Amino acid sequence: MKISKFDSISDSKEFKRVYQNAKKWHCDLAVVYFLESDMSRFAAVVSKKIGKAVVRNRVKRVFRAAFFALSNELKSGIYIFIAKSGADEVPFDKICKNFRWALKRMDSIR
Repeated sequence: MKISKFDSISDSKEFKRVYQNAKKWHCDLAVVYFLESDMSRFAAVVSKKIGKAVVRNRVKRVFRAAFFALSNELKSGIYIFIAKSGADEVPFDKICKNFRWALKRMDSIR
């Protein structure tokens, strides 16, 4: 198992701070938030609109895997990915490509 330098976000105050101050980008599969910080954190958020628990958990796992595939190229900061409907039907390589494009647009790739 690969050890990541990114921690998870669990505090609602931190989510709120990122939502208010971060750069935001809408891509096909998700809304991406990026806030430059000395901390490296990541969260994948999937609402009940996407599907039942099994589907939501799978989307979170796939989003995490796609993010960590790109994580070596990223600047340190706080990243939040909020899944859009239809994200459960997209193949993994398209998710990686979509995330790379969104992160490049937000200038978060080194």
